[in-house]
Amino acid sequence: MKTRDRILLKSLALFNEQGERAVTTNHIAAELGISPGNLYYHFANKESIIFGLFLRYSDEMTKVLQAHTDEVLTQERKVALFEEILACMWRYRFLHRDLTHLVSENDEMRQAYQAFAQQVLFAAQAIYKHQAANQLLNASDDEISSLIVNLWIIATSWVNFLTTTGFFGFSEPLTEDMLRQGLYQIMCLEEPYLCGSARDDIAALKARYGSPLNLKR
Repeated sequence: MKTRDRILLKSLALFNEQGERAVTTNHIAAELGISPGNLYYHFANKESIIFGLFLRYSDEMTKVLQAHTDEVLTQERKVALFEEILACMWRYRFLHRDLTHLVSENDEMRQAYQAFAQQVLFAAQAIYKHQAANQLLNASDDEISSLIVNLWIIATSWVNFLTTTGFFGFSEPLTEDMLRQGLYQIMCLEEPYLCGSARDDIAALKARYGSPLNLKR
């Protein structure tokens, strides 16, 4: 494996385990058994490593969504889509813990993230319009537009919501099941618009990913 790829993979593991702010380039170099100079030959600083990981994440996530834009999403296929999304978010989970900080610290990443967000919303719009055309979704274009914005807000803010509120029994470390609950919330948002077989299958699909919040005084 090339040194550049090794640096990215080790950085990803450390950022996920310890949080991006707690990891320095010296930590990364030491974990790899290389000199800091060797690391800097490939990446000018930690921000460039983070940006390199973001580019991988955005490429993987965009490909996942675009692969389903022209597909009629039966329950089985929707599970497959959700599992791919979940796996991608889990692989790069550090990005979702402190996204505002990461984007504000890097102009290049902010511009790339804005372009990525637009790509994702276009892909999500295509998926839902295709569902509407196949009588699996009853929503106007304006309703689909509002829906995908709300889905984006949940998907990108879910980890921060958990860590700040402690809801759903959250405690460190973040687990994959905690991300699954976020997908449950997304299904709840789309549920009122579903029809046909998509509506029939939603209860079983929701049960696979989470449950309602149990508020207790």
